[in-house]
Amino acid sequence: MKKRNAALYVLPLLLVGGIAFASYSGGNNPVYIQEAITAVSSKMSYSYGPTNCKAIEKDASHWDMTCSSSITPSALTFTIQSADKAPYDLATSFYLIASNDPARKASDEGLLRYLMINDGSKI
Repeated sequence: MKKRNAALYVLPLLLVGGIAFASYSGGNNPVYIQEAITAVSSKMSYSYGPTNCKAIEKDASHWDMTCSSSITPSALTFTIQSADKAPYDLATSFYLIASNDPARKASDEGLLRYLMINDGSKI
């Protein structure tokens, strides 16, 4: 009976602690960065299977994101900026620029084409 009562107190504390830790550790990136990671990973998964995307901050307004999957021979690299830096209107909070050839190629294929990724061509 004592173990059951202890579990009733410990389990909620562990749950609250886990939520607090996830909120603290996951809150380092701006919202538009998290949205870009989620959107690109989701859309890439459609064509390339399970995808892993990671963003690295270069400076306050410049982030690089690298995405890879088991199907892609090399990683796709993008620059992420806030949508207000885009030279055209976007429906998303982020603006993506393809930084390498695989990303430029993939930006016009599958579901990634709906993200309006700048492939480096004149706008």
